[in-house]
Amino acid sequence: MNVEQFKEKKILVTGASGFVGKNLVEELQRKGFTNLLTPTSTEVDLTRENDVRGYFQLHQPQIVLHIAGLVGGIAANKARPAEFFYKNAMMSVLINHYSYVNGVEKLVSLAAGCGYPKEIPVPFSEDDFWNGLPDMNSYGYSLAKKNLVIGGWAYREQYGFNTTVLLPANLYGPYDNFNPTNAMVVPSLIRKANENDVLDVFGDGTAVRDFIFADDVARGMIFAVENKIIQPLNLGSGKKHTIGDVVDLVTKHSSRDNTVKYNPSGIKGDDIRLFDMTRANSYGFEPQTSLEEGIKLTTEWYLNNKDILDKRYNPFVNH
Repeated sequence: MNVEQFKEKKILVTGASGFVGKNLVEELQRKGFTNLLTPTSTEVDLTRENDVRGYFQLHQPQIVLHIAGLVGGIAANKARPAEFFYKNAMMSVLINHYSYVNGVEKLVSLAAGCGYPKEIPVPFSEDDFWNGLPDMNSYGYSLAKKNLVIGGWAYREQYGFNTTVLLPANLYGPYDNFNPTNAMVVPSLIRKANENDVLDVFGDGTAVRDFIFADDVARGMIFAVENKIIQPLNLGSGKKHTIGDVVDLVTKHSSRDNTVKYNPSGIKGDDIRLFDMTRANSYGFEPQTSLEEGIKLTTEWYLNNKDILDKRYNPFVNH
């Protein structure tokens, strides 16, 4: 199925008002898609079976792009693991089931790259996704998201259902969460660099991460609709970037003349997290946005929207 073949189809985007959802909707609109269903959580509670059943029966989507989830930082995950497990598990099961029951032609779901086990070879290969437990700081969230993979296997094996699950690396971009209490590394550094002359950085800057720009994730989801991919698929850059590299780019594009202050005794996390992009590349998918271009675009978006961001912050945000 190529892009032109599904442009007229009715497409449901869950989590459309969240970080990745907004970028995905904009990418779909740029490509000429107009028949989009973008319900908010007040219109349909994706953790309630009656809500999900009724919404699918009423609107009959033909393509489902499932991004919605309860997401938070480490502190929130540690404080409320049951809530993170319950809500994300319920969404995973209900979206998968009612997509199948209502004849959806293709379901593409965004799972959690943090679901990878801590003790596996680097770069992370999809074949190692089940070879151990993930970081226990967010086990409720990451293990609940693994239900998307299990559901995909089960419904494909029994019913031949066409579903793909994507495993994203460290996401960042416009509409990200810049809340100073729970932002991830890129938005956190961008906000601090543009609010303070001295940029305090946790750790010594040597930790390595794999970053992917939100627009590339959106393109990856559209790419997955076009291709019948039956295995979990990494979405990353496959490129090593230290936190120090990110700091250099953030300060390069900052509105201030920053002085960087590393805190080696602060939280550093794993030494390296890198995604193996061999499988995605074999299908023909490659990210288009360099880390520098992505940080530049994200910084510009933040500076243009920072005055209204504080009004939206809450402890939990959608993807």
